[in-house]
Amino acid sequence: MWRVTKTKVAPARVSPNMPSSVMTSEISLSPSQLDAAIMEMLQIRAGGESGLAAACKGNPITDSGKRKQMCRVFSVVCVPIAILIGMTANMFGSTLQGYLDATSIRDGLRFSTQLGTLIHQLQKERDQSALYLSAIGPETKLKLLKAYTTTDITLEQLDQWPKADNNNLKQFEKKEMFQVFLNQHRYRLDNLNQSVTEELHHYTNNILVFINWLYDSISEARSGTVWRSLVAFLEITDAKESLGLERALGAICLARGGFPTFDDYLWFAESQDVANASFSSARLFSNIAADIFDTLVENNKSFLTDLNDQRLDLRLNILDRNASIQEAENWFDKMSVYQDVLLETQKALMDKIIAKLDESDEEDLTKMIIIAVVFGLVLMMCPLILHRVYSLTTEMQCFSVSLADRTKALKKEQKRTNSLLYQMLPKSVAEQLKKNEQVTAETFEEVTIFFSDIVGFTSLSARCSPVQVVNMLNSLYTLFDDRIDQYDVYKVETIGDAYMVTSGLPRRNGKRHAAEIGSMALDLVDNITSIEIPHLPGTHFKLRVGLHTGPVVAGIVGYKMPRYCLFGESVTIASRMESLGEAMKIHVSQPTFDVLRELGGFELELRENDVIVRDRALAVSLKGNLRTFWLVGRVGMVRKPKAATSSVSDLSEEDDNLGQE
Repeated sequence: MWRVTKTKVAPARVSPNMPSSVMTSEISLSPSQLDAAIMEMLQIRAGGESGLAAACKGNPITDSGKRKQMCRVFSVVCVPIAILIGMTANMFGSTLQGYLDATSIRDGLRFSTQLGTLIHQLQKERDQSALYLSAIGPETKLKLLKAYTTTDITLEQLDQWPKADNNNLKQFEKKEMFQVFLNQHRYRLDNLNQSVTEELHHYTNNILVFINWLYDSISEARSGTVWRSLVAFLEITDAKESLGLERALGAICLARGGFPTFDDYLWFAESQDVANASFSSARLFSNIAADIFDTLVENNKSFLTDLNDQRLDLRLNILDRNASIQEAENWFDKMSVYQDVLLETQKALMDKIIAKLDESDEEDLTKMIIIAVVFGLVLMMCPLILHRVYSLTTEMQCFSVSLADRTKALKKEQKRTNSLLYQMLPKSVAEQLKKNEQVTAETFEEVTIFFSDIVGFTSLSARCSPVQVVNMLNSLYTLFDDRIDQYDVYKVETIGDAYMVTSGLPRRNGKRHAAEIGSMALDLVDNITSIEIPHLPGTHFKLRVGLHTGPVVAGIVGYKMPRYCLFGESVTIASRMESLGEAMKIHVSQPTFDVLRELGGFELELRENDVIVRDRALAVSLKGNLRTFWLVGRVGMVRKPKAATSSVSDLSEEDDNLGQE
C-alpha cells in the first residue's frame, strides 16, 4: 500500500481554553471583601472617584464607610438644626437687644422729659428776668424770685448730667457748677447794668446747650414706630423756645411802649414765625401730639383765639403804644398759659411714647420666652436626633452586611448555575438564552469533529454492575474533561462510552480547528494509558478515535432541557471514522488530513486497507475521498511510555463495533 511521507514543519500554536469550572469552597468574607461584593452587586466601580468625593462617600458595610455615612447623615440632619439654632439664637439675641435698647430708650426718654421741664423753667426764668429789667417793680421781682425757686427744684430733680462733647463752657461740667453759675448771675442782676436784649441772649445761649442735649438724647432714643412722635416732641421744644422769646420780647414792648431797637422787633417776628411753623410741623409729624393739644385747649378755645389775635396785633401795631406794666404782665401770663399747655402736651406725648415702648417690651418679653422654649426644645431634641441617626446608620450597616452575605451566597449559586449551564451549552449561546434572546440555528462552513469510544465497552459493561459502569465512565470522563480544557474545543455530548468534541464552533477559529482537535486527540490517547479500570486493578482502557472535517449546522433543541446539537453529514462521517478505526489509533478522513497537512506540524500515515471501499454508505458520503489516515504524532510531542499491564483488548471488538453501528 502507498504510504504518505511524514511531514515536519513548525508546530501549530495551541490556545488554552477557559480554566476549570470546578467550584472551590469559599471562606467567610472580610469587611473589605463584603464591601467589594455589595459594590459589585450595585454595579459600582471602586476607585471611580477621587479627592473630596471619594473622602465623603463610603459604603456603610465597613466601619470607615459607616463613619462616612454617619457623617453624611449627621450633616444632613445637623446642618438644618444648626441653622435653626443659629436663627433662633439670632432672633433671641435681636429681641433681647431690642428689649435692652427699649429699656435704655425709656430711661433716655424720661431724662428727656426732665430736661424738657428744665428748659421750660429756664425759659420762664429768662422771660421773667427780661420783664423785670423792662419794668423794675415789686410785683415782677416776686414773680422772678418764684421762677428762681422753681428752676432750682427742677434742676435738682435731674437724674443725670450729660456733658456735651462740643461744649467747653465750665458751668456745664457739673450740675452743681451750673447751679453756682445761675446763682451768681441772679445775685448780680441788679448790678450788671446790662440791657434786656443782653439778658435774653445770656439765658438763650445757655438754654440752647440744654436743647442740644435734648436733641442728642432723643436721637439716641429713636426707635421703631415712635420716631415720628419723638420728632414731634423736639418740634414742640423748638416751638416753646421760640414762644418763650416771643413772650419775653412782647412783654418788653408792652412794658416800655415799644421795642428797644428794630432788631428786637425782627427777633420778635422771627420767633413768632418759627414758633408757629415748629408747632405746625409737630402736628403733622404726630397725630397724637395734635390730639393731645386739642384735648387740652378744648375748653379754652376762646382763650387761644384771643391770644392769637393779640399776637397778631402786637406784631402789626408796634408804634404809638403806651407803656403798661399791667398789660405786659397780662401778655406774659397768657403766653405762659400757652407755654404750659405745650409743656403738658410734651409730657403727655412722652407718656404715650413710653406706654408704646412698654407694650413693645411686653411683646418682646413674650417673644423671648417663646424663643427660649423653642430653643430649649431644639437643644433637647438634638441628642435624640443624633441617637436616632446613629441607630439608623448602625441598622444600615447591619442590613448591608446581611445583604452582602446574601449577595455572596447568590454569587456562589450563580457561579454554580453558570458552570452547569456552560457545560450544557456554549457560553455565548447560554448568554443569549439568559437574555431571553432567540437562538437561531447557524451554519458553520468548516469544523473538525472528534468521536471516541472504549474498545470492548459493550462486553465489559455486561460483566459489570451499574455502579461499576458509572464509576468507570466517571474516572474516564474526568480525565477527558481536564485535558480538553487546554484546547480551543467544545464538548458536545457523551452517550455511554462515546465522547464527542468539536472545534470551530460556536466561535470560529479559521483553520485551527483541525490542529486543536488533532492535538487534543493525541493528548487523550496518550493519557488514557495512565487510567486503570476502578474495579479491575491493573487493567487499562483502550480508546478508538475518529476525526473528520466538514460543514455542520448547530442549534438549540428543546426548552426544558435545551441541548446544543450538531446536524449534518459531517457528524455521521466522523462517527463512522471512529467505528471503522482501530484501538489506540486516531482515524482521520481525507478533509482533515488536508487541513492538518496545510497547517503542518503533524505526523500522518496512510491507512493500508480497503475498509472504506467496502462501506458503500461512507464511500458515498466521502464523495470519492476514499483514502483515510492515521494521526500518529505531532512535532515536539513527548509520548508517555505504555504501561506493561493487561488491557481490555482481548474483549470482542466486533461486538463493540456492532453495538456502535
